[in-house]
Amino acid sequence: MRLATLSKLSSLTISSLLLTACLGSADQPVASTEVARQGVYSATFSQNGQWLMVGSIHHGGSLWSLWPAERHFDWSHSADGDTSIMASAFSADQRYVATADNRTIVLWQRQTGEAASFWNAPGDILDLALTGTGRYAVLAMQDYTATIFDIQNGGIYHRLQHDGSVYDVSIDGADKLVASGSDDLTARVWSLETGKELLRLQHGNQVRTVELSRDGRTLFSSAMREPGKFWDPLSGKQLASIAKPSGHYSSARFDYDGKLLLTGSSDGYVALWQVSDGSLLRQWQLNSDFSWNKMRVLVEDVAFASDGYYAVDTNGKLYQLK
Repeated sequence: MRLATLSKLSSLTISSLLLTACLGSADQPVASTEVARQGVYSATFSQNGQWLMVGSIHHGGSLWSLWPAERHFDWSHSADGDTSIMASAFSADQRYVATADNRTIVLWQRQTGEAASFWNAPGDILDLALTGTGRYAVLAMQDYTATIFDIQNGGIYHRLQHDGSVYDVSIDGADKLVASGSDDLTARVWSLETGKELLRLQHGNQVRTVELSRDGRTLFSSAMREPGKFWDPLSGKQLASIAKPSGHYSSARFDYDGKLLLTGSSDGYVALWQVSDGSLLRQWQLNSDFSWNKMRVLVEDVAFASDGYYAVDTNGKLYQLK
């Protein structure tokens, strides 16, 4: 079928004070541009910050190169009209892009824009991640599982069982570890090869964001109305914390070396953190175009790039930060 056109008390206290002190004086983006009119269902950057996949509310999916933003392909899961792209992911080698609506998954060749495979999903998809070469997709499912799916050949590889809907998933750079965050108040770490649960971290609320560093040495997890936390993903030792936002952390991304973390939150802030101690280094505020909602634009994704940092929000605006 051819288709077209996520510490110690003293450290937490310091970070909280810094964040509170900066709320009124956060930096502003240096540039912005529109990548979707009237908002998005999803938006995801490639790991190197060179590409952006957008799931528009009214115009289906589109692939963009950055910066400046240039649209390359318009993608749909159906020949009959636009598809609501609810989640997307890039392979680490940038060769593939996976897109998902509630019940179908498509793997696209980024360079040509052609569909490489098309599959029906085993349930409703809330998030997805791709392995380095795009062989497997890890699906965050509403059916209480993180499902490892062979997206190139078809078939379920492992079903990683939670006790609630899974909101977010992440894979390390070696394709050895999978992290998942769930409505069951846990973040969990699994072996991608065996599907065995390696670690379970209890939180006090829904875990909405999980992110593994490229080297697999650090896990970031964030629950609603709680501070974000850094963990050793094998021992479960907590390494540091970052301040609790007024909303929740809606996106997170480690830099290539795993020493810095960039976060986006539901209250429209992007922040840069030192992983070793959770200290706040920089902060930016993204403003909504709607005057009554200036502080409430949710940050869909963030990225490190060669010329600074990028962020994209639910209004469909792409921002360059320096």
